[in-house]
Order: sequence, then C-alpha cells, then structure tokens
Amino acid sequence: MCSQNNSLQKRRQKMKKLQILFTILLFASAVNATEKHKEVVSYKLNETLVFPIATYLNQGVSTVMFPGQIEGIAAGNVAMNKVHYKLDGSPVCDFLLSFQPGNYYFSIRALKSGASGTINVVYGRNTYILKLQENENNAMSTVSFSDSGENGLDSERDFYPPSTAVLKGLLSKAKSFDILKKKYPGAVSQVTVCDNKCISEYKDYTATVLKSWRFNNYNSLVFLVEFKNKSNKALHYNPNKTVFSVLDQYLTSAVSESTGTIPANSTTLAFFVVSSTPDGRKNKFAADNKWKVLIKLKAESAK
Repeated sequence: MCSQNNSLQKRRQKMKKLQILFTILLFASAVNATEKHKEVVSYKLNETLVFPIATYLNQGVSTVMFPGQIEGIAAGNVAMNKVHYKLDGSPVCDFLLSFQPGNYYFSIRALKSGASGTINVVYGRNTYILKLQENENNAMSTVSFSDSGENGLDSERDFYPPSTAVLKGLLSKAKSFDILKKKYPGAVSQVTVCDNKCISEYKDYTATVLKSWRFNNYNSLVFLVEFKNKSNKALHYNPNKTVFSVLDQYLTSAVSESTGTIPANSTTLAFFVVSSTPDGRKNKFAADNKWKVLIKLKAESAK
C-alpha cells in the first residue's frame, strides 16, 4: 500500500514539473513573438526586393515614409483617399490609401479582414514594390524607407552623395521635425538637433544659424538661417553658393529654400542643406559646431 502511495506521489510530482515546464515554454514563446513584432520598421531602399507591410483593420493606420517626395503610386484594389461601397454596404476595395501629391509619406489600412494586395511606389526614378497584408495583431505603425535599414548596412557615401530628391526630402523633414518626432519617432530616430545660435557678422549683413539638423544616415545637415540686412539697399545672393564653414573646412549648399534676396533694413529666413565635402568625402560634421555662414552677393548688391 505504501509503495502504491509513493508511486502515485511521484507521478503527481512529475506531472507538476511538466506543467511548470509547459508554462515556462508558453511564456517564452509569447515573449519571443512579442520581440519579433515591431510596430516601427526601417527598410533599406532596394528596387529589387518586395517589402512586406502588415496593416491594421480597425485599430489604426500604417504610415509609410520615404526620404523625399514620392513621384507616384500605382495600386490595384486600393481606394485612394475615399472609400466607395457596394449596394450591400461592403467596401469596393480591400485597402484605403491616403496620399497627397508632393508628400513623402502616405497612410494605409485594410478594409477587409485577411485582405492582401500590392502597391508600386515610384521614388527617385525607381519603383519599389510593397506587399500589403491585413494583420491586426502584428500591424506596423510606421515603416520608414532610407539608405539604412534592417536589410542592409549604411551605404558608402564617399562617392555617391544623396540625390537632390533625397536632400529636398531631408529639408522637408527638418521643417516638420517636431511633428514627426511626436507622431512618428522612428522616422527621425537618427536625427540630431542643435538650436545654439551661431552669428556671422559682416559689413552689410548678419547671418545667424538659428537651428541645425544632422541626418546621420545621410551624412547631411540642414540649416535654418536668419539674414539681417544692415544696409539701405536690397541684397541679392546666389543660394546655391552659400558656404558653411568650421575652422578651415568649407561646405557649399546643395539644396536651398531661399528667395535669394534680403530686403533693405529687414530680416529674412532661409533653409540650406549641405552634404558631402568638396573633395567627395563623407560629411561627418556635427550639428552643434560653431558654424560660420557666408553668402556670395551679386554685383548689383555691391554697388
């Protein structure tokens, strides 16, 4: 009788150990699944790949961001900006895509459970294929495309600086940085910002760097500059020849948003983007350097 009780007790202990082990395995599996699910995803630009994007159905939207202005979007079975319905009340298309021409991002969500589809995004004269799949539980909130991402290392920029389209995109991101940081932090995770004022004094004008942004994954800087005209005549300059210097290093503006004119006895704001150095090396300068700004005045301004 005692031997039967001992045997029964051992079996119970064994079952208890198996239950504990099973619970541990379930917990580990849940943790692993959670780690694999990423709401903020970064992809490296590559026109030869198909990029999967898991979208929401009811709980949100997936925002897809490119480095610069999107040139076009082509999609089948996808409603653009407005949903149309059949007589039975069901949506005509499987996805709703919200996009405004000129933007560098769009938002998309599924309209039907289990929906799948494909969209082609034209950017930088290349076409990128995005494979959509409704997956409410593992949806991606923000998907950012750049020259660095999960499927590749940071590209070498010594001889291949960012294109003009990309640099214009960086300027747009700098202008909306505060909004992006709040709503889509993954899109600006590699950006450092400095608001230390750097003042350059000259005879006819003062140039003050009010703010600077460094996009680490593009080795590029964006500057917000305030120009103050101290003279009684309008000053005219070529924005593309604006120079930003640190010690004996000089970087020339590659892209700008400027009128090229500073009215007499007035101030005006301008944005500039600088990328690789004049000799083709990577721009490794930090945003918080003591920058000097020099513009090249046109002949009529010097008279």
